[in-house]
Amino acid sequence: MKHRATVLCIRQDCLLLVAKRGGRWAIPGGRRKRDEVLSRAAARELCEETQLTAYRVDYLFQFWGAHTRHFVFAAQLSPGAEARPDNEIARCRWVKLRDVSRLPASIPTKAIVQYLLRSRSSLHRLQWIAEEYENDPLTEEPLEAHDASHDVSAPTV
Repeated sequence: MKHRATVLCIRQDCLLLVAKRGGRWAIPGGRRKRDEVLSRAAARELCEETQLTAYRVDYLFQFWGAHTRHFVFAAQLSPGAEARPDNEIARCRWVKLRDVSRLPASIPTKAIVQYLLRSRSSLHRLQWIAEEYENDPLTEEPLEAHDASHDVSAPTV
């Protein structure tokens, strides 16, 4: 099974989605590199795909897809930061959470958003986070809130 760091960026009631050329909409994220902490992978993938630098990344929950285990994080962005597609990403778009189900989006994206909408506590945590987890869910190593702005391995904008 693949492991993926999936990064939720929420502004008001909108979620940031990305799409590859000719692809479905998806929540930003991707695989972690060897020995990379999941929170750093989340920050790195967000920056690689959208040119956004998260100043904080917090672990929220896990979502199990058919072939992929998603470690879902919430990213805090600077208020005026703008997403710009980069690398394999062709489009970035802020979408109202309730409208994601009507888009041509990936199955995990629709399922994660549906979970957020049904679970008011998770949605409330996104608006903003009280960290409950002490260990990285994959490595069991101590997990600290990751400040991506001081991460030398994360690309900067």
